[in-house]
Amino acid sequence: MRLAAPTYRGLGPKEDGWERFVEFLMTPVRSSRPLPWSRNEKVFVLVASALFAALCIGSVRNESITANEVAHIPAGLSYLQRLDARMNIEHPPLIKVIAAMPLLFLHAKVDYSDPTWSARPGQQAEYLFGKKFFESWNANQETLLFLARLPMVALALLLAVSLYEMARQLAGPWGAALTLAVFVTSPYFIAYGSLVLTDISVALFSLWTMWYFASLWQEPTVRNALLFAASLAGALLTKFSAVFLIPTLLLCWAWFRFSRPRPAVEASANAGRKTFTREQLAIGAILLAGLVVYLFYQGIFHRSDTISILQDEVNSLNAFGGPVFPGMYRYISLLTGHPVLERILVPLSLYIGGLNFIVGYGSRPMYFLGHWQPHGVWFYFPVMSFLKLAPGMVLLLLLLAALATANFLRRRGKGFSVVPDSKRLHFRAMLATLAVFAAIAMASKLNVGVRHFSVPITVAVLLCSLAIPLARAVLGSKAQTFAFCATLAMALSCAVTALLAYPHYVSYYNIFRLNVPKQEIAVNSNLGWGQSMKELDAFFKQRRVRAPYVDTRMSGLDPAVYIPGARGWQCDTPDPVAPEWVAVSADRLLHEQPNCEQLLRYPSWTVGDGTIMVFRITDSKLSPDLKPREKSSTAIP
Repeated sequence: MRLAAPTYRGLGPKEDGWERFVEFLMTPVRSSRPLPWSRNEKVFVLVASALFAALCIGSVRNESITANEVAHIPAGLSYLQRLDARMNIEHPPLIKVIAAMPLLFLHAKVDYSDPTWSARPGQQAEYLFGKKFFESWNANQETLLFLARLPMVALALLLAVSLYEMARQLAGPWGAALTLAVFVTSPYFIAYGSLVLTDISVALFSLWTMWYFASLWQEPTVRNALLFAASLAGALLTKFSAVFLIPTLLLCWAWFRFSRPRPAVEASANAGRKTFTREQLAIGAILLAGLVVYLFYQGIFHRSDTISILQDEVNSLNAFGGPVFPGMYRYISLLTGHPVLERILVPLSLYIGGLNFIVGYGSRPMYFLGHWQPHGVWFYFPVMSFLKLAPGMVLLLLLLAALATANFLRRRGKGFSVVPDSKRLHFRAMLATLAVFAAIAMASKLNVGVRHFSVPITVAVLLCSLAIPLARAVLGSKAQTFAFCATLAMALSCAVTALLAYPHYVSYYNIFRLNVPKQEIAVNSNLGWGQSMKELDAFFKQRRVRAPYVDTRMSGLDPAVYIPGARGWQCDTPDPVAPEWVAVSADRLLHEQPNCEQLLRYPSWTVGDGTIMVFRITDSKLSPDLKPREKSSTAIP
């Protein structure tokens, strides 16, 4: 049974501005306009978006600052105020600038005479600068952090609405509703979409880029070329992994160019008139995107000392043992001898420097599934996705794979019948995006967080919408009823998961981990990233502990910022003092020395959904050098 392509009617004269805005953004093909959103659809999208926003805002109000935000937020503010790129070269500037904009209205204080600003640019300098920003220069750090996170929530909401409209065009309103329901209740997107990070935003711009490229190929108009160019520029300004869009576009071009054209695809609204070819418009759009990136970098960073930045990066990479791009030394010498050329090439220098940073630091030792690995492993992202996504979403993806396989076998490999002909190129573009980004991520050695798998996971959520038409295409009536009920149950289970996990979304692991401790699976941004310091403070206040020892590596800031009276401490190199109450990150309880396993013999409590372990030392055997215990300053109810 083959589903007929949906019919469309034009937009009525009484449609509101919201419908026109959505039509402009998400309906580049004038020859096949989708139906306007019904009232029920608008209500559903509004309620789902409100739920997502409430979960995001509620969770970030309970979360302390994470490691990367210590560098990202002050760096973005320095870009706006000083037009200098010395802080945080390892990420493009767009998201950091967006996050820092609300801070301008609060007149956040930055002391640019501090040694942390005048120090040579480098990773250590940017974190020291960030610590001063939150610890010393501003007393309202919680307000600043909350306001910086709000634009990230807005971008995640924009991704949610975009996914709904894309899924609607691929699979109809019911498929779109399924995709949106899975997205807004996903601990993955709630966690990383509400922090000042680049991962969810690059997924937004990457999906837009590939969607509009398919639209441009289907209908080669200037409008579609401009939308494609703007999306590509946004992606390149968001995260350096956006350069993977280049091989993705090449794959799509080959797929589109050399596959047999269909009449519905080849039709053009400009038939009979001389127009630019698809390739001409695509190349022009790519060049325009490059120009936008160049002008943005030139405008936001034109006061940068690019030579010092590149020299410091090379020195840092040499000390780390990472590779340096061939010709980098010669390039630095060229800039040193030609000051005019240095000014002209500021964007190119900073972009190359950022890419070199990612490649140079891309291979790092990592702890995964109970073992230390010298570098990343290919199965890291599939395993982490299986364990970090909601169980309902995992089961839905397995159902989608089974239905797609059945459809393929039933049609004997003759295409994907459930996608309308008018959106076949868009479907191919999404498949190419999933394949390229997943393959490159799995082949890379940078396995420090499942958040780096955001593009494949987002595409997978979009493709979940096809479970509805696939069930109709390959199943009988009774089996369809069962499949629809199962799909509804999976979607509802995602909502239950989101509510039960609240507000611990960064540290969320699903039930498939069984009884394996979270810290024995993977750590870093997958578990404890500094976000649980407020909960640790509440724990100590509840027990009237006035001067606990807190491992300084749990947060990018001094523990005393969140826990009054806290004393910095490191469990694997303890001071010659007998501490009574100590708190360490759960990832310190690992099987490689030095670690904090010696603490496990003492009474313990977990805080922050297992991200922090608190121990009460009951003897003087923690270290052979311990001095006699001081009089206790604690009390227990």
